[in-house]
Parts: sequence; C-alpha cells; structure tokens
Amino acid sequence: MARIKTKRKDTAEPQTRESSFSYYIIIFLLLIQTMFLFYRNFDFIKDKLAKDPNSIYEQDMQKYINKNDADLENVDPSMIRVSILNGCGEPGLAAQWKAKLRDMKYDVRETGNASNIHNNTTILSRVEDMKYARHLARNLRIKDENVLMQINRDLVDIDVTLIVGSDHKNIGN
Repeated sequence: MARIKTKRKDTAEPQTRESSFSYYIIIFLLLIQTMFLFYRNFDFIKDKLAKDPNSIYEQDMQKYINKNDADLENVDPSMIRVSILNGCGEPGLAAQWKAKLRDMKYDVRETGNASNIHNNTTILSRVEDMKYARHLARNLRIKDENVLMQINRDLVDIDVTLIVGSDHKNIGN
C-alpha cells in the first residue's frame, strides 16, 4: 500500500506566553522611562507653560511701538488710508463713521461689516509703523489697549482698520 503524505500548513507559530510577556516588560520599562523623564523636566515644562506665549515677541514689538506724541503731531491725516468695519450690527454705522472721518480729513477707502460682534471699538494697524493707528486712536480718544497690530499683506492700500464696536457712542467725543 502506498503512503500518502499530508501537507503541512505553513503557518506562523502562535505566540507563546513567554514572548507576549517580554513585550509587556518592554512596554512597562518604556513607560517607567517616560515618567522619569517627564518628572525630571517637570519644572522646565511648568515654567514654559506658566509664561505668556506672546512675551517672546515683546522686544520685537517695542521697536514698532513708539509712544512719542511728537511723531503723532507730524502725521497728516490725509495720508492715512482707513477701512471702516461695522462691528456692532447697527445698520448704516460704517457710513456714518465714514462721513465723520472724512470731515477729520482721513482718507477713508472702504466700509463694510465685521465678521464678529465687537463690544469695544478697535483700531488695527495694517502696517508695521503704528503711528497711523495711534494717531487715529488719539483723535477718537480710543484707549491704547484697543490699538493692535494685525498686518495683512492682502490689504495693499489700507494702513488702518477701524472696527466700530458697541461703545461707538462714547468715542470721538
């Protein structure tokens, strides 16, 4: 009688308990090492998270922010190109401020609506030199904390954006 050989299946060996146990030991050791490194650097991480992330830019900003009022006296309002955005939702407000600023000899280029509602009237400087924004803020009696630099390279003919907020009745008086 002829013997018939049966084919063996080519399968991978099933994992044994010892091999899976060794994986658990490696994972455990890596976890211990990670916790040790985190603990050793905890003070460094805590210091980094405690600081204001914008504080590293303060020195750079100081060269652009010159609060010397003598510079503001030499600014010609007709040279300041202004965009006005209605930030409180009151109809026709941007057009009213357009007339007011043109009476003050500012070059108002465009008006429109802001994408969000603003409680405080804000002035955005669209160029690195903040003197135009500060000049407008001084004439409208807007606080320095509401004068911000937000450079937008897409706005080629705008120096300052005035976002008229809900407090518009209190400004310019």
